[in-house]
Amino acid sequence: MPSPMKKQSGFIIFVGLLLVISFAAQSTGTQKYKETVIAGGPDKFVEVQHVVLKGSNFDIGKKIGEMAKQDGTRITPSDDHILNRAKREYMARNYPILYERMKGVADAFGLNIADDSYDFSGLFQAQMAAPGCSVTFYPAGHTENGHSILSRNYDFNTGDITGRRPQKGRLAMMARPILFEIHPEKGYSSLSLCAFEYLGGVLDGINSEGLVVAILAEEESMQKFGREPGNEVGLHELMSMRYLLDNCKNVTEAREAMLSLKHYYSFIPCHYIVGDRSGKSFIFEFSPNRNRSYIINGDGPQCVTNHLVFHHQKMDEIPKTDLGSSMKRYKMLDESIKAKKKFTLEEIAAINARVAAPPNAPGNPEFAPGRTLWYAQYDLDRRTLTVKFYLGEKPDPENEKRVILEYSSPKMYELKKRQPPL
Repeated sequence: MPSPMKKQSGFIIFVGLLLVISFAAQSTGTQKYKETVIAGGPDKFVEVQHVVLKGSNFDIGKKIGEMAKQDGTRITPSDDHILNRAKREYMARNYPILYERMKGVADAFGLNIADDSYDFSGLFQAQMAAPGCSVTFYPAGHTENGHSILSRNYDFNTGDITGRRPQKGRLAMMARPILFEIHPEKGYSSLSLCAFEYLGGVLDGINSEGLVVAILAEEESMQKFGREPGNEVGLHELMSMRYLLDNCKNVTEAREAMLSLKHYYSFIPCHYIVGDRSGKSFIFEFSPNRNRSYIINGDGPQCVTNHLVFHHQKMDEIPKTDLGSSMKRYKMLDESIKAKKKFTLEEIAAINARVAAPPNAPGNPEFAPGRTLWYAQYDLDRRTLTVKFYLGEKPDPENEKRVILEYSSPKMYELKKRQPPL
């Protein structure tokens, strides 16, 4: 009969083996998934999900594909096999992180990544209206807490695909934004606010290295040349931001990436602002005919709205009538960031509040108004996002031309885990 000591030793070895097996399972790509409602709900304008994904990029892509499938997104075959193959091969060569996620998407839909009948590089939702936003980057030397901060208003239409108020039982285009928190085995971890496209639909975000990104509609090119959306080989306007979060640790790497990537827009022309923990920032733009790219490096606080900054760098030469809303917001931001040397977080938020979409009552009850759908403040040193979301509105009993806007309470999300690059 075994002694009690031998029994105890055997038990300890058994428990140790279980722990080793459990650790091995967690280290070989076992996917982790968590989904939580963080703002709004069925009775509000938005219902925002915080989706946490950990694991291999294949597993992350598969889960994103399953989410999109559950939400009604479909991948339909096309006859353009050459284009589909070229897009797939471009991602395999230039963006292997996304290519692995594309494999997971294909698996989620019961398809094969090598099937040239399908394009797995994007999971698009319907969209139509252009976002009009206001963003300012504050280097650490210009903030009271000594941290680099990005302050962002995301303005958008509150209607359906036609811009009208959604019919009963239907949702507005921006009713279901997602806060993705992604911790891949290869690539940098990131927090990003996303919409329109599940795989690459980043509107603003931060990664584990303290790189922050934001995208804005660029209205000037549309006014001059109209829109010419495409389905091309390369990265669409939102996916460029996903690429930077996955692959770049600082502004230098991000600048080089934006210059070397092949860009196209699937919906509207856009421009971008990117910053890092060192306090460096830049705005990236294309010329109206898309033949040249421009980089405007920051020198202190840097702001951007919805017109071409490279085209209007001297404030006294900015026209008073063209692109009125964008110019007005830009001037207000520019004057505010030059008013003093350092800003508190509260002052930074107050500056953005002054250029937020005004609470004007809708002029036409058939069409939905544009609103600031969220205000996001990114702290690059702490790698945090503090954000509040538009929930709805009601008439102002004291002024029929105004409404009372309702927002969620600001909440902070911290990106704790840091991942090495490829």
